[in-house]
This record gives sequence, C-alpha cells and structure tokens, in this order.
Amino acid sequence: MLLLLLRLCVTIFIAFLCGRLIAKLKLPSILGWLICAMILGPHAVSLINQELLDAAWYQNTIHVMECAVGLMIGTELVWKKIKRSGKAIVITTLTQSLGTFFLVSLVFGIVFYFSDIPLYLALIFGGIALATAPAPALSIVREFKTDGPVTKTLIPMAALDDIVGCIVFFCVTACVMGSLSAGQMPLYMIPLMVVLPLAIGIATGYAAGMLLKKQRSDSQTLALLIALILATSGVGFFFNYVLMPSPVLNFMLIGMAFSATFSNLISETRLEQIMKVFNPILNILMIVVILNLGAPLDYHLMLGAGIFTAVYIVSRAAGKYFGAYFGAAITKSPTTVKKYLGLTLLPHSGVSLVFTGIAVSVLSAPAPECAQIVQGTIAAAAVINEVIAVIVAKKGFEWAGEFDQGVHPEHPASGPQETVITISRQHGSGGREIGKLLAKQLHIPFYDQELIDLAAQSSEIDPSYFQTAEESDVGGLLHELSANLRHDLSVEEKAFLHQAKVIREVAEKGNCIIVGRCADYVLSHRPAVFRVFIYADPQSRMDRIQNVYKETDQPSLTQLKATDEKRSSYYRYFTGKNFGNAENYDICLSSSALGMEECVRILKEHYLDMTGKTTS
Repeated sequence: MLLLLLRLCVTIFIAFLCGRLIAKLKLPSILGWLICAMILGPHAVSLINQELLDAAWYQNTIHVMECAVGLMIGTELVWKKIKRSGKAIVITTLTQSLGTFFLVSLVFGIVFYFSDIPLYLALIFGGIALATAPAPALSIVREFKTDGPVTKTLIPMAALDDIVGCIVFFCVTACVMGSLSAGQMPLYMIPLMVVLPLAIGIATGYAAGMLLKKQRSDSQTLALLIALILATSGVGFFFNYVLMPSPVLNFMLIGMAFSATFSNLISETRLEQIMKVFNPILNILMIVVILNLGAPLDYHLMLGAGIFTAVYIVSRAAGKYFGAYFGAAITKSPTTVKKYLGLTLLPHSGVSLVFTGIAVSVLSAPAPECAQIVQGTIAAAAVINEVIAVIVAKKGFEWAGEFDQGVHPEHPASGPQETVITISRQHGSGGREIGKLLAKQLHIPFYDQELIDLAAQSSEIDPSYFQTAEESDVGGLLHELSANLRHDLSVEEKAFLHQAKVIREVAEKGNCIIVGRCADYVLSHRPAVFRVFIYADPQSRMDRIQNVYKETDQPSLTQLKATDEKRSSYYRYFTGKNFGNAENYDICLSSSALGMEECVRILKEHYLDMTGKTTS
C-alpha cells in the first residue's frame, strides 16, 4: 500500500506541473491533468497501475474526494444569486444548455441508428455536451479586462449552465443504468439513484449550515468543513454499502446537494470565506479525481475516434451558438450578446470530463464497447476542442468590443482633463505621508483610506477586501489553485474592478492625489497623469514601520520582503507589469536618500510645471 501511495503522490505532483504548463498556453489546467492521467495510466507508463485503481482504500478515498468536489458546483446553487441573474440570463442558459442536449442527442441518434450502435448512447453524449468550462473564458476576462453585455451575461451563466447540465446528466445516467440492468435491479432503484444522494446531501447540508453560520477563523472554518465532508461521506457509505442492495450512489451528487443546502443557509460573505480557504485543497482533490477518471482512458481510442469526435465538436458548437442566439433574441438582449455569447461558451473541459468518467464507469461492465466509444470521443474532443474553443472565445470578446473595458472603458473626452498624481510606494517608504503633505501644499484632494471608504460605500463587497487588497494573496500560488475551480471572478477581482471604477470617477472630478491601488495603471489612458514611485532602503523602512506605523515591535527583513512580494504579486496580476519598474513611472524618488520634504518639493515643482500653475 505504501508503494501505491507513493506512486499516487508522484502522479499528483506531475499532473500539477502539467496543469501549470498547459495554463501557460491559455488552456484549462484540467486538460493537462487529463493528458497526464492517460500517459501515466495503465495503458501507457502505468505509474498509476490497475492494482491501485482496484484497491478498496483508494476507491473509498476517491468517493470522499468526489463528495468534496461536489462543492465546486453546489456552492454556486444559491437562490439569491440565481434571482439576481435575471430572467433573461436564466432563459438564455436554458435555451443554450437544453438546445445543445437535444441537438447533440439528435445528431448522434441519427449517426448511431445507421451505425448499429445503441441509441441510449446518444443521450449520454447529449448529457455530457451540456456543460461549459468557465475557466478558459474567465481567464480571458481577467487577462484582457473585458466588460460589457457579453461579459455580464457569461459570468452568472457559467454556474447556471453547470447546474442544468448536472440535473440533465444525472437523470439520463440513472435512466440508462436502469435500462442496462433491467431485471437485475428493482424498478424503484432507478429514481432512488438520484433522489437518495440528494436527500442525504440536503439532510447533512442543513446540519452543516447551522454549524457554519457562526463566524470563525480560517483554520477553524477549514477544519470544520473537512469534518462535515467526512461525516457526509460517512452517511453515504452507510447507505451505499449497508442498506442498498448494490453500491450505486454518486458521491459527487451527494456533495452538490450538501453544499447547495448549507450555501443557502449562510451569508454570502461567510460562503466566500469558506470557499476561499477550501479552494486550494479542492483544487488538489480535483486533480486526483480527474487522474482517477483519466487513468483508465486508453489513449489508443482517441486515435480511432475519428468521425464521432468531429460530429461531437460540430454539433455541440452549433447547439451552444444557436441556443444562445435564440435565447438572447427572445429576451431582447443586446445585439452583441446574440452574435457573440455562443462563441464564449465553446470551452468544454471541466465538468464534462467528470461526466465522462461517470458515464464510462456506468457503461464499463454492461456495455464495454459503448464505454470505449465515449472514452475515445470525449478524450479526443477535449484536446481538439479546447485549442479551437479558447481562440474562438477570445475572438468573441474582441468582436463584441469588450477588450480592456473593465479598467479602461472608452468614453468621449469632456474637455481638458485635470492632472492626477498617482503614488505607488514600497511599504515603509513614507509614500502615503509624502502624498498627504503634497496634497496639503497644493490644496487638492488626497485619496488613500478615502478611496477605500468610497469603494466600500458603493459596493456590497466586504470592506475588508478593499482595505487589505494590496497585501492579499492575489497572484500567488493559492490564488492560482483556486482560479481553476471558480465559475465567477474572485471577490478580489470584483473588488479591483469596482475600485478601478471609483478611481476613474474621482479622477474625473478634478486635480487630486491617489495612493496605491494600481491607480497608475487604471488611469494610464489619461493624458494628464503624473505617475510617482517612492522607495527607500530596508533599514529606513523597518524604522518607519516600527516607530511611525507602530505595526510591529521588531520588523524583520524577511517580513519586509514578504510584504513586497505580496504587493508586487497584486500589481503584476492586475496590470501585467512589474511593481517598482522605473519604466512604469514618470519619476522614482528615494525617501531615505532625499528626505520627505525634498521629495515633496520635487513633486510639487514638477506638478506646477505640468499644470502651468504658480505656487500659492
């Protein structure tokens, strides 16, 4: 067992690296995990061998992980969020999801009829085709700062789409299982395969909601959630192996019902905290689940998939595009939504691969030939479709005119623009104090904490996210791990976009000084911006942190570097540039070498030259 466990750990590490490599190519990490699973599985390198896949301890562990992975979808099933999405988005989600299901099922039904292949397999393909992978489209939204009707429709639709997909897929799977086991399984077991996991999840989820309501620290929250997932899985094991005539329960469905229930019983802020601490772990669990689903796939089947793969890719693309077009038309959505929303829905590898694994496990014993068709077709489609779909999705946003609109929206100039001074600074360099002194001498508004207050007042986002934004873990490894699982922008990303809007608004009001918050980047399209960077030597910074800021009694160089790295990571994530690089600024000043008053004098003199004003 120890050797098998070591093999599994090595495989997880390799899959993680493959996912990161694939992500660098702007493709979903899950595609890298799938390819890695097939290469390292029993049909190739055999690092994951059949002995491991058949081990009872391994299968039980996977069931627990599947229950946890259910949180990826269940936590999006929040009634308040669905209501906020609006009728138009709900209708368009239904038309493109169900339209895809019916079209793919119909096309494959015709193909399979003439190929003498069981027609129920067409419904399996239709159920798999519903799901949309939000990660590739959201990565485009983040990278190109898109905003507009298409972006605003896509983001809430991503979660709704997977919810519809899960309902349809699990219903189809239950019916197919019942059909294949006719005479071997009691009739009542068919609806029970769907109803019982939901009932277990709802019951345990209600208890979890009562326990998770209370605000706790991150570590306490994480420990409690893990305990609740284990307890929920335990209930599932009891029913599956003790009370049921045969083990047929789907643990992912249990996890979805469990998380959907507790998500509706707690506040959205609390839910955000829970998922923020759990998402990095969830990402690792997702890697293992995908490895488990991908390892049994025979890569040789991909080479023989041929016409089925082409039919699947084309019919699914047609269903998504025309379904979205029809839904947008009947809800009178903007023209860009009608024309281009369907293009952004084409990325597929995500929940669909989970569905594929489930379908293969259902078909392997009673219909192994059908299982091989599903394996080869979807595995080949996952690789081919994602490369094409990411390019097409990017063009969809571009043709809709939504590139760079999240931070730099196009707007007509309204006469001469006032001069804005933006001050970026190293922690402890005194940049904030220099900004205050300069604003006082120039008699212009100063925005630092004031900007946070304005952003918090005009948003439902927890004010703490604005307060600690620059020292958050955005752009770090944990944030990167979480990004693979989200159906929406993270709260930090939402906070940044809202803060950028507030920055633009205060800049329009007149001359002012804005400290931090990537204001130099947010206002980079304005001609009258004076971009300043303040830095200092490490000892001066540590002295200021201890004696002026009173943050800690004995600040260390390690702490200073950690803060610098967080601030740099935040800046790089949202701007694509390096924090402190002289090319990003108009002037860089050392407060330790020049002194505070000299820095203020230099900046004041330059500002007066820029504006043509005289000192008062």
